[in-house]
Amino acid sequence: MNKIICLSSVDYDWMFQRPQQLMRELARQGKEVIYCNKSQRNDRVLEFREPNLAICHNLEGLVNIGVTAAVVWVVDPQYSKYKGCFKENLFIYDCVDDFPYLILHHHRMLKAADVIVTTSVPLYRGIQRYRREVHLIPNGCDYYFFNEMENHEQDKKYNQRKIIGYIGAIAPWLDMELIAAAATRYQDHTFVIIGARLGGSVLPEGENIQYLGHQLYETIPTHLQNMDVVLIPFKNNQTTRATNPVKLYEYLAQGKPIVSVALPEIVPFRQYLYLSKTREEFLENLQLALKENNPRLIQERKSIAKENSWQERVRQIEEIIRQYLE
Repeated sequence: MNKIICLSSVDYDWMFQRPQQLMRELARQGKEVIYCNKSQRNDRVLEFREPNLAICHNLEGLVNIGVTAAVVWVVDPQYSKYKGCFKENLFIYDCVDDFPYLILHHHRMLKAADVIVTTSVPLYRGIQRYRREVHLIPNGCDYYFFNEMENHEQDKKYNQRKIIGYIGAIAPWLDMELIAAAATRYQDHTFVIIGARLGGSVLPEGENIQYLGHQLYETIPTHLQNMDVVLIPFKNNQTTRATNPVKLYEYLAQGKPIVSVALPEIVPFRQYLYLSKTREEFLENLQLALKENNPRLIQERKSIAKENSWQERVRQIEEIIRQYLE
């Protein structure tokens, strides 16, 4: 497995998440990786970023110049038509979300893929009904990047008030009413929301709500360190019930008190966070999290995050690929 081409659902420089993390880690471990951006342009085909990692800006151009690869790793199910275009040995589908609008493309990919990897137990069980060649590889975190606290200086402007934070997409699956209720209940604290807006989502307004927008990935550990309590305030729907949140592992990496709704992929971590089945329980758990003083629990959270690093995920992926290539 010397060369991997990733057909991604997001651009490399946008909302650094699972596709970028896995491909960067594979490149750092010596694999030659070509990461194909979702958005395309015609002025160049490849841009070399770091040793072993190139960004493809023109997928058709990449096909036309005859590039080959051992593995094609597909994140966007709309790319099933590219099977065989790179003379690959394995065409792998990394199923990361359950979006109803992509269901037809999803089923085409289930038929086209040689091997399927997925992020959550609900997705895994759903795929098992159609394919046997499916493997569960949850999300993870860059543990050392988030855990090296001495590299992150706290922002002094927040020191007078406790910070309740959320870092992630501002998307339709975010429960805006829950955020508004929390901000109203805890008016003496500041709510800091970080992330890109998706799907026309509108955040609630309030004097104690600060929306900082999309921030560079390199700055996220510093923003997270400023937060006293962090949130996973998702709605309960088809998409969120299948999600394995990256932010969960990143929050854990800094040992933060987490107040979360009770979703299938979060329930197994219940002993490390404040799990909430109702809105009122979520609001009450916020008070408990704000009062938390438990150094042992902080270390336990960090240990769990370390066990769920992207390095560990890549090790699992390489083992799966070897099974099919040998």
